[in-house]
Amino acid sequence: MKNILLAASAVMLIGSLNSSRADVVTFDDATGNSLLFTPLGFGQSFSDQGLTFTNFGQEMYIWDGSSPNSNGTNNNILGFDVGDYEQVTKTGGGPFTLNSVQLAISWYDPNPAETILVNGAPLTITQTLTTYNLNLADVTSVDISGLPSGTGYWTADNFVFNNPVPEPASLLLLGAGLSALGLVRRRQN
Repeated sequence: MKNILLAASAVMLIGSLNSSRADVVTFDDATGNSLLFTPLGFGQSFSDQGLTFTNFGQEMYIWDGSSPNSNGTNNNILGFDVGDYEQVTKTGGGPFTLNSVQLAISWYDPNPAETILVNGAPLTITQTLTTYNLNLADVTSVDISGLPSGTGYWTADNFVFNNPVPEPASLLLLGAGLSALGLVRRRQN
């Protein structure tokens, strides 16, 4: 009986640690703050809604969504020079899963499409803001390159990611598992 309770408790504990919830970085809370239209230089970063964005290029900033190729809300812009890239990490560190992101190239780019790299994998984007399903699981960072032509920038919005945190049902399972361990311990004494 003791071994069955210990095994059941371990299963409940492991189940509670593997849960996650989806979050979305919209950049909409940047309205009126110092990030809006303020270029961040090489190596500078900002955090928003659970993710941190670090610039490894000429400049990166939040735009208010007035660009013709945006969805009308704040978005993140980067990639004016060949070789620019942005690194996305979980604020505070640790693994996360980047499910999807909306991307488009600048409205004035003479190219109808550009191929950027997302963690080394090519992704072709156009001047129409489109949702790209990335499904990059259990990563500690995601690198998004600038445009290879150097003729414009890319804009990004709505980073959907999973943050491994216990959900209420998982916390109940954890509590049940710990209670079962307590009962086994009490019976041993």
